Amino acid sequence: MSPRKKPPRRSGLDIWFQENFLRMERILYILVAIGIILATLEVIYDGFHALLRAFAYKDFALGVLKVIDRFLIALMFLEILYTVQIVFGEEYHLQCVEPFIMVAIIALVRRLLILAFEISHGEVTPERVKLYMLEMALVGALILALVGATIMLRKMRREERKHAS
Repeated sequence: MSPRKKPPRRSGLDIWFQENFLRMERILYILVAIGIILATLEVIYDGFHALLRAFAYKDFALGVLKVIDRFLIALMFLEILYTVQIVFGEEYHLQCVEPFIMVAIIALVRRLLILAFEISHGEVTPERVKLYMLEMALVGALILALVGATIMLRKMRREERKHAS
């Protein structure tokens, strides 16, 4: 058996750089969080305006789609903000992945809604319909895969809690 080596002793300069790097990282996370909060408030405000203007469109479905689009973007921002909150809570393991999966699911649902609107309200050739259907099938499969991943993550977390107690 070989003797275990002691880890090299860190210099004061290394420690100073690491501490200041972590401080700078926290400051940047705070700035990102403030930016996301402001963007979310703007998108929600715009969503309410779109809701009020929805009745003014010739095609009511287009107005409703704009409202849904704004609020789904706001949900994406809120999920990203939740991820930043997790970073502040130092809960890095599996919990940090779930908000990103939720953002992806919301973005994919948003894409499905836009595709459905484009198919039903546009001049579409048969070849274009095939491409739309292929994209919708792929987006649907991705949504199902991400929902499955979320279920698996939650099940794993429950198992971890059972074994910890």
